[in-house]
Amino acid sequence: MTRRIFCLLFVFIMLSASLMAAGGGQQGGSSGRTEIRATYWGDTRRFELYDNIIREFERVQPNVSVIREPTSWADYWDRLAVQVAGGNAPDFFGMHVQYAADYLPRGVLEPLDPFISNGTISLDGWSQGVIDTGRYNNRLYMLAMGVTFSGLFVNAGVFSQLGVNPPGFEWSWDDVRTIGLQVRQAFDARGTRNSWMLTDLSTELSVWRYFVRERGREVYDANGNISFTQEDAEVWWTMFRDFRNLGIIPDAATAVEFAQATLEDNLFARDRALIIRVPVNQYALYRTSLPNKDISIIRHAGSRGSSHVGEFPEGAHFGIFARTNNDRKLAAAQLMNFWLNDERSLNLFRLDQGVPANATVFNRAVLPLLDQHSQAAVNFVNTLSRIGTATTYPPPGASEIDALFTHYAQQVQYGAVTPAVAARDFYNEAVAARARASR
Repeated sequence: MTRRIFCLLFVFIMLSASLMAAGGGQQGGSSGRTEIRATYWGDTRRFELYDNIIREFERVQPNVSVIREPTSWADYWDRLAVQVAGGNAPDFFGMHVQYAADYLPRGVLEPLDPFISNGTISLDGWSQGVIDTGRYNNRLYMLAMGVTFSGLFVNAGVFSQLGVNPPGFEWSWDDVRTIGLQVRQAFDARGTRNSWMLTDLSTELSVWRYFVRERGREVYDANGNISFTQEDAEVWWTMFRDFRNLGIIPDAATAVEFAQATLEDNLFARDRALIIRVPVNQYALYRTSLPNKDISIIRHAGSRGSSHVGEFPEGAHFGIFARTNNDRKLAAAQLMNFWLNDERSLNLFRLDQGVPANATVFNRAVLPLLDQHSQAAVNFVNTLSRIGTATTYPPPGASEIDALFTHYAQQVQYGAVTPAVAARDFYNEAVAARARASR
């Protein structure tokens, strides 16, 4: 009898455990409380900010608790790849278009259309162009954390000291050469050898994509095939080799030494480079971190007016793990809606990931609270939003091509190969990499 009672109790316990597991994250039985995991990248300052946003959400949705799993950008993608492969990815996570193609075709992200249809997520106040940055195969899988563009920050104060007119809001690659030589001459006249007009952009993928678009192409076409040409790469690296030889950009050793420098210690902060590429949402951070500098924002060279437009809307996105259960998906959708649409969140979030996509709430509740530097960044984004066009997602295998680009850019940077040889080998290997990824 005792053995039978023990067996019945064991079956009851196992059945209860199964029912609780099927309950999908319900904590405390009938309490209806759902626990979800959320991951994102950043630094300590961002982690504190995001923790405050999630605290606000948990106050609004007391039946949802969020386990925070923040990490650095360097570790984020490796960890997410391992979690996805193991089927235990967080329910709510940050995504970037540079890596989206590694996840979207594999069914990792949950379509958001049902949550929009039933009102869990609102797109009121969102422009169609921003919405479409998260669309894949006619379904919406991600929502933009914010809208930003890559811009160039100019140390106008040092230009003035040198007696050289800084570039205007729009300038050409010929202007880079002309103004760069004027800066070089002015530095040399002072005996300043280790300062330059521009940081070395030849290894930067985002600027390379802008350059290809200025020439009327994309790096990848809509089917994920290589769309740039060997000539595009050769012209790019030849141009920067010439800038390097003319003293317009730093030598290779200096460029590599400062590539990972902190804001306070980079070449721009030291007045050793007068122009640097930075996502424009960091403009206020630069102004407050370097308060004695007169910093302006201009477009990338070669992008002019509404023609030769290299810029495309950039920024990170949020997504929901498709392989979790329905309760957690719903809670994650509620978190996404709060984070990106609610005034309480946007008052905290502000420009951390660019200009928030909900223009209605942002313009009414947040924009008037911003300082002049933040408002200047918003004006820059709004200006380019009117002329910038969407780009194509990098396809599966793009990370290998990114590594190839960096490898050959550095080879040219150090003079190990000519731009022509690097462009030929890069193009051929990029085509081969895409072919392998498409099998």
